[in-house]
Amino acid sequence: MAIAEQDVRDFLKSWVAAYESGDKAFFDFFAPDASLFTLSVPTRIDGVEEFRRGFEENFEGGKRRSQILSPEIRAVGDGAVVSYHNRVSFGSQTSNMRATVVIVQQNSDLKIAHLHNSPLQAVGVLPAARRPEDVTLLEERVATAAAAVGTPK
Repeated sequence: MAIAEQDVRDFLKSWVAAYESGDKAFFDFFAPDASLFTLSVPTRIDGVEEFRRGFEENFEGGKRRSQILSPEIRAVGDGAVVSYHNRVSFGSQTSNMRATVVIVQQNSDLKIAHLHNSPLQAVGVLPAARRPEDVTLLEERVATAAAAVGTPK
């Protein structure tokens, strides 16, 4: 049975809320055998328990903010592929990245089977934004252009 787009949006909203609050239930959103590419580890992470061991300490020290910007949700069989830009702020640090998650239905629950994060900018291709406002301005321009002409398929 196909996953409804609204179910995916609700899932993402709950997942982000768990992340932002530092709730360790964040890891429950992943399938046990999930694979992950993160910014903090140069190799693939295999399994949510390996991810938990390496990442759980990041939940200490306060709340963070995560914005999923311009998500594109594509239903694929009984799963969905979601690509988006992600801005994560923690204290005075902000990371901007591209992200893709593969969401599958396991029994009656949605789970992340794969997550891939990459830096928003490829090194040496574009000049680095000098201020966070530069990235925000660029994102607003892209969103305005996409709204005017639609998202390419």
